[in-house]
Amino acid sequence: MRHNSIWPGAAKVVKRVVSTVLLCTLSVSLLSSCSSESGNDKKELLVPAVFATEVGICERGDLEKLLVKDGHVEGEYEILSFDADGYIYEIFSKPGDRVGKGDAIASMTSADFEEIMTLEEEIEEIKKSNEERKKSLEAEVKLKEKNGESAVEERFTYEKESALMDLILAQKQERYEKLKNEDIGYNYISAPGNGYVVAVSSTSGGSYITAGTPVAAVSGDDTKRFISCDFISEKESKAYNSFYAIINGVNYPLKYVPVEKEHMATLSAADLRPKSHFDFVEDPGDEVRLGDYAAVIIVVDRKENVLSVPVNSVYTDKDGRFVYIMDEEGKKERREVVTGLSGGARIEIIEGVREGESVYVEN
Repeated sequence: MRHNSIWPGAAKVVKRVVSTVLLCTLSVSLLSSCSSESGNDKKELLVPAVFATEVGICERGDLEKLLVKDGHVEGEYEILSFDADGYIYEIFSKPGDRVGKGDAIASMTSADFEEIMTLEEEIEEIKKSNEERKKSLEAEVKLKEKNGESAVEERFTYEKESALMDLILAQKQERYEKLKNEDIGYNYISAPGNGYVVAVSSTSGGSYITAGTPVAAVSGDDTKRFISCDFISEKESKAYNSFYAIINGVNYPLKYVPVEKEHMATLSAADLRPKSHFDFVEDPGDEVRLGDYAAVIIVVDRKENVLSVPVNSVYTDKDGRFVYIMDEEGKKERREVVTGLSGGARIEIIEGVREGESVYVEN
């Protein structure tokens, strides 16, 4: 809603104008007085100051209401997954990244990785505990012998516990070595060819996944090109007028392509956010390459050959919408209007202003 209140700083402007007018009036009065006293009866009229105003014209033309989404040029993509169960170690790429054939996109540790890590910690703890216990038992034996007492029982206890601790440690180490030798340790997902990463899973490092779970999607350089942007549902797309993309300063008409239900289900299961897909109406040629930024323009509504005025010329108060019609002398006349489609810098006028009339535009 636009208000008709004085803009910030207007009070100071008004004060300066009033002061200037008073000063001018006083000066003229003094000059007139001096002239009268000197015998000159000729009087000069003051010419009113002319202030520049911003004026817009009510004229005919086409209006469009637009939405803009960030997009990129992509190609058909291949969903990549690991062929074994395990734990996500790291995802190296993000959507939009350029990759070459064989580049690692994500890595995974085997299903036994957690046990291997646990065994490493346990083995270190057992070694430390064994060392401390053996020192303690050794000290008891030496103390007995130093005092001339029999240490047979203590030495037996020392040897028995030492043998048990060594056995437990050996069993843990054997299991650890077996898992390390039998297990590959790390698996990698690599790019099948040169192209771009379209999407990656939001699964964080350390999360367990099963074989076949989608982890990333990659498009190749030799694939059919299309535009992708933030998701627009099929229902929303039917309500819009048309679509086009601006790529490297050139407009390319687009055709909306619905996401297949099966593919939508696959992406949802993998916690991958879907993207909207637009085909080029005509082959864009070599001027458009994979990875290029595309401003996806959604024409929400469009009207042809309608009357419109600058959007800043339309005001609103409790009685409705209105404009100020400017006459040839720069005088303003308030006039109620009925507006229609708003298309960025201009707004449709259904009633209230005639073609060619001038309207006051607020800076």
